[in-house]
Amino acid sequence: MRFRNQPAVLTADNWIRTSVLVLNVTFEALTEIPADRAVVLVSVGAAESVADRDPVFPIRSHYTEMALPQTIRLLRYVYIEHYVLVYDGSRATFAGVLRRDRYRCGYCDASFAGTVDHILPRSRGGPDTWGNLIACCAECNCYKSDRTPEEAGMRLLWEPKAPRHEEKTQQRIWKEMRALRAS
Repeated sequence: MRFRNQPAVLTADNWIRTSVLVLNVTFEALTEIPADRAVVLVSVGAAESVADRDPVFPIRSHYTEMALPQTIRLLRYVYIEHYVLVYDGSRATFAGVLRRDRYRCGYCDASFAGTVDHILPRSRGGPDTWGNLIACCAECNCYKSDRTPEEAGMRLLWEPKAPRHEEKTQQRIWKEMRALRAS
């Protein structure tokens, strides 16, 4: 979050509109927050000032005085989950496509598909994306060649999509719960 219209010169009226960089306990940048929130975090002991504003701008109350921080560091670790964004148009690997389709041919449902087919052929600009690749047996791949499925008279048994990792995790949790309930 980038703060707009930050004051060029700090005064008692505008210091609240400045931003302060927040670092995790491991010194990884997390976000920027308003200066008044940063002052509260430092004063209650949840964070420490790593760098103060230059020139020093004092923040005063009846009981304490502190310099307005430029950067603060949290004293407890904050876990931020990192999401890998995978969508139908993102680049896919052949091994990933084979795993996603469980090595089954997307045209004839053969039990072992050892190749990957471009639905829109590479010769026509078909990309290596999750939505354009499907597991395919060697016979279907040779028959289809560099044609589209419609031109080859072949029908896709399912629509290829990017794998959904959240769904896999949920299925694994359900499987473990069933195993616990059975024992």
